[in-house]
Amino acid sequence: MNDFAITANNLTKIYRIYEKPQDRLKQYFLGKWRKYYKEFTAVSSVSFQIKKGETVGIIGRNGSGKSTLLQMIAGTLTPSSGSIETNGRIAALLELGSGFNPEFTGRENVYLNAAILGISRSEIEERMQDVLNFADIGDFIDQPVKTYSSGMYVRLAFAVSIHVDPEILIVDEALAVGDGRFQLKCFEKIQELRQKGKTILVVSHDLQTIRQICDRVIMFDRGRLLSMGEPNEIVNQYTKILFDKGTITEWNDKEEKERPQDEFKGANSIIENKSKEYRYGNFEGIIESVKVFDSETSIHTFTTLDEIEVKMRVKAEKIIERPIFAITIKSVKGVDVYGTNSYFQGYPFEKMLPGEEREIVFKQRLALMPGDYFISLGFVELVDGEIVPLDRRYDVIELKILPQPNDRSFGIANLDSKILMTKLQ
Repeated sequence: MNDFAITANNLTKIYRIYEKPQDRLKQYFLGKWRKYYKEFTAVSSVSFQIKKGETVGIIGRNGSGKSTLLQMIAGTLTPSSGSIETNGRIAALLELGSGFNPEFTGRENVYLNAAILGISRSEIEERMQDVLNFADIGDFIDQPVKTYSSGMYVRLAFAVSIHVDPEILIVDEALAVGDGRFQLKCFEKIQELRQKGKTILVVSHDLQTIRQICDRVIMFDRGRLLSMGEPNEIVNQYTKILFDKGTITEWNDKEEKERPQDEFKGANSIIENKSKEYRYGNFEGIIESVKVFDSETSIHTFTTLDEIEVKMRVKAEKIIERPIFAITIKSVKGVDVYGTNSYFQGYPFEKMLPGEEREIVFKQRLALMPGDYFISLGFVELVDGEIVPLDRRYDVIELKILPQPNDRSFGIANLDSKILMTKLQ
């Protein structure tokens, strides 16, 4: 158990929903004979373990039970059944408005939160200047927090959470209200805490952040834990759920279609060593083939700044009024490097008829630094303002990009800088 920071065992939270206020009173006096409420299960029989030092992301649609789970871990909510065990001091940055007394000043709330977490007044006084420097709210620190903007509130709350030296840090979407400069500062601090071996739980709808900072990801839907694993794999599954209206299936679920048996290892195989792309849609339109130039192999090697052509051949199985064709390039960690589609670039919609085939060519300059990258392709349609996936093939092509001779530049993108040196008299 000492290896685990958090252990959840059959964790369940059930709320009682009363239609009218008087029903609560009736339940108290007459509940022995009749129920005057309906039950709503926010979290249902959830079990998992999180190791010390892990950064774990929690994703899911609104109302899926993520925040309820975090509140039970933080100890601000009691489970209906099951158990949650934590090992270490917890600092939680939950929904905006929790944790601070609005009538107290910012400084008083810093002392209050520190005391709740077992930090002495002398200890927090030693750290107070660091808190103030990080929050950067100036003289407002001595004003009641009820006068704060949402951004000021979050800056102070996050500053307190990270400076009380927690073993477990919980962050629930609160950083979304911060400005870009503050979000960058928070990101750098989270990376610092990771290096120190702290356990971090992050709930966010920003899938890029989840992919970039998390070691594992938990996916929730309707109060249940659907899956837990490597970030890119779970995020790929989550994007399918976002569009699922009962017609979206995975390629392997289609009995009449067999996924091509190739040896390609997609981005989600880097850690788990699986050989597959991730593919889903309603398959009323099909991506029949994918090529780089005219090669159908799935792994290609290029030099940075090379220009390539990615070709996909698509076929309509029905009338598709507004087809859209998309490409995304991801890093080996699953972070989107670049993405575009025919709709974003202003191409007019051209209706496709049943049985019609087209070849789509994406011409792309590889202005990327050396490393491994993955290309995903999409065939979707626009229906009543919503994107409907027909066939999405994630991580279908692997690119290995080599450096140019004698170039030791670093970073994410190759901006092809030129250096001019002139000797002045």
